[in-house]
Amino acid sequence: MKATGPTKDATRKLIVALEKMGKKSKQGLWFDLAETLAKPRRMAKQVNLWKLSKLGQKHKNAVLVVPGKVLSAGEVDGKLEVAAFAFSGNALEKIRAAKGRAMSLNELLEAKPKASECVIVG
Repeated sequence: MKATGPTKDATRKLIVALEKMGKKSKQGLWFDLAETLAKPRRMAKQVNLWKLSKLGQKHKNAVLVVPGKVLSAGEVDGKLEVAAFAFSGNALEKIRAAKGRAMSLNELLEAKPKASECVIVG
C-alpha cells in the first residue's frame, strides 16, 4: 500500500509553508518540522508539560517547538513560550495560568523567529 502522508488539507498546507520557509531562510529547523509533521499520525510526537517545564528552565528565552501535541501531565514552573501542532485543553490552561504563551505552528511561522531562538522538543 502506498504511503500518502497527512490527509487533512490544513496539515498539508502547513507542511508546504514550513518547507517554503526553510528554503527562503535556509534554516534546517523548518525542514525538520515539516518532515516530522509529514510522518504518519501513529508516529506523532506527544510531550508532557513537565518535560517542557524542565527544558524551559534550561533554555530561558527560547521558543519550545513541539511538532505534535502538548499533553497536560505535570506542572508549569515559570513562564514558557511554546509552539505546537496541537494542545490538550488542560495543557493550554496551565500554560496560560503560568503567564506563558501557547501558539500554533502557523503563528510561529508568521513570527519568523531565528532558528537559534527555537528548541525542537519531542
